Amino acid sequence: MSWINEEIAETWRNEGKRYSKDVNAFVRRGMAGEQLDESELAEDARTQISTEVWEMVKQANLQGDLERLRLELPAATWPMNENFQSSMQAVRVVGYLNTETIVFTTGTFTENGCVYTADQDGWLPFSQYTFAGCSSDGVDYALAGSEGIRIIRQPDRQLEGKELAVHRWEDIQSSIQKALPRIESLADCEHPERTLEGLIPFNDGKSVLIFSNYGIYLVDQEQVSLLHPDPAEIEEYELEDTQIDMGHAAVSRDGRWIAYGSQVSNHMVLDREQNKTYSLYPASSYPHYAVFTADSLEVWFNACHFYNGVTIQVQLETIDGNESNENWPVMDENARVYAAVELDAGMVLGDAYGYLYCVNGDGQEVWRHFVGSTIYSLASSPDQSKLAVGTFGGMLHILDLHSDLMDEYGIGTGNLREIERYVLWRGEEPLRW
Repeated sequence: MSWINEEIAETWRNEGKRYSKDVNAFVRRGMAGEQLDESELAEDARTQISTEVWEMVKQANLQGDLERLRLELPAATWPMNENFQSSMQAVRVVGYLNTETIVFTTGTFTENGCVYTADQDGWLPFSQYTFAGCSSDGVDYALAGSEGIRIIRQPDRQLEGKELAVHRWEDIQSSIQKALPRIESLADCEHPERTLEGLIPFNDGKSVLIFSNYGIYLVDQEQVSLLHPDPAEIEEYELEDTQIDMGHAAVSRDGRWIAYGSQVSNHMVLDREQNKTYSLYPASSYPHYAVFTADSLEVWFNACHFYNGVTIQVQLETIDGNESNENWPVMDENARVYAAVELDAGMVLGDAYGYLYCVNGDGQEVWRHFVGSTIYSLASSPDQSKLAVGTFGGMLHILDLHSDLMDEYGIGTGNLREIERYVLWRGEEPLRW
């Protein structure tokens, strides 16, 4: 029995082409300096048939007819938002194990969190792990479950490899409790693995940076220290807990620098070599994201205001003595950044509106590309041929960075072409589209 409804599929394709053509023209006009009104754009009529299309996606997966599915029903997020919003969830791309195999997680902050690996042969779930992170060089992976955190070097598709360290929650929480006996913290969480927002193992494999909604902690050998909020500020302001909003952290590839912050802080930088912490004033309202360049010479900080923001570039060799500088070079003054990854062409910033922006070291936009939902995570393959994009819409996009042309359903100014997509919705088995 065929899964395809030819009439609906044709309508889906035609409306997809029409919508992307109109939006691309609209974007070009805006980039040329025109003052535009979004009401000029006709709504995407694919919303009206999204339920029927979703049933066809599921049937095509059951029958293994994925090549025809992408041809007949090109994947899209925007038309699905209205009817399937309650099913959508954040998808966190952790990294690439090799050119083909990715690691990702779903179910953040829930008891249903799960870590997956995926490649051309399909996906594998690892329900014993609820969260994962990788080192800045992409070699070591931190796998968190109910018992603790395992650090694995160069894991395979089964997430097995050389075990470098195991950090038990019991030991981590005990150490925190001793340092903060009267403050509610990660030590008091019954399920600390469900509070995680990031895990970054260091190059030595023995240390790991933990950031959760109960603060940012450095686990170094057997010692655990709270980086943010600052214990001194907790005492000064008589805070009752370590909870933070919009917490974020990054580690330089050489392991020397840690950048971090939250909604109530400045941009913070810890020089582990000199054991010195710097505080930099944000260029917009609330610190929101940090990322180091691969050479460990710069950190880019984003601060947001509602759904927009400003990203600055800080040269680490000039940071000492320049904490009061409010004129760091501006790399972007539009995006509220949720994720970033560096490519040869520049830094790719993923924003709240669902756009990717590639910005070079001079702050010039190289290209932009729309994926359809607020971007949550980014990772590039080791050879920089592919970009994996996880969104809050429950989608995991695999983009070809070496494509000669963008497809006729794409929205953007570059040549990126989506070659595969995973749909990871609540209550549904993972599907390919």
